[in-house]
Amino acid sequence: MTEDAFYIEQFLGGDEKAFEAIVRKYQNRVLNIVFSLIGKDRESEDISQEAFLKVYRSLKGFRRRCSFSTWLYRIVMNTAYDFLRKRKDVVTQDEALGQSADASGGREDVLSALLIKEKEALIQKALGKVPLAYRAAVVLKDIEGLSYGEISKVLGCRIGTVESRIYRARQLLRKELMKSRGDVI
Repeated sequence: MTEDAFYIEQFLGGDEKAFEAIVRKYQNRVLNIVFSLIGKDRESEDISQEAFLKVYRSLKGFRRRCSFSTWLYRIVMNTAYDFLRKRKDVVTQDEALGQSADASGGREDVLSALLIKEKEALIQKALGKVPLAYRAAVVLKDIEGLSYGEISKVLGCRIGTVESRIYRARQLLRKELMKSRGDVI
């Protein structure tokens, strides 16, 4: 029995702590996926919580035809898609920059943190310009490390479609990053 299956059985048997263990195990991955799609800290946290609430309410209906993580990611993606359909938002560079670097470290630490933050902001901004279908596939592959088969199940499409979406997303990201550097395309 897998760890996920154990926690699910415990939760279905009435142990609320088992669901807390599931949340602890997956919360960072879920938040990373949502942030990569949405690009806003507070809203990403809200969407992540909403996704876990949906999992909590529907865990009894989990049929185990796929792994729990695949099922969870499908719920997360659908929750994020619902949010985007309602908002039709685009991440601005200022919003992507988020909080400033922690100034408690030395000068080099602050500069290093600022450079990392700037790179993350540029990548997030470029990712925000990639169409959602492509963005979702590349986030699940390159950030979450899912296999093509798992991504296929999460997104509800064929493996060939996943491969082409990831390829196209990487091309679009490269193009956007080159534009942001001022390279001629």
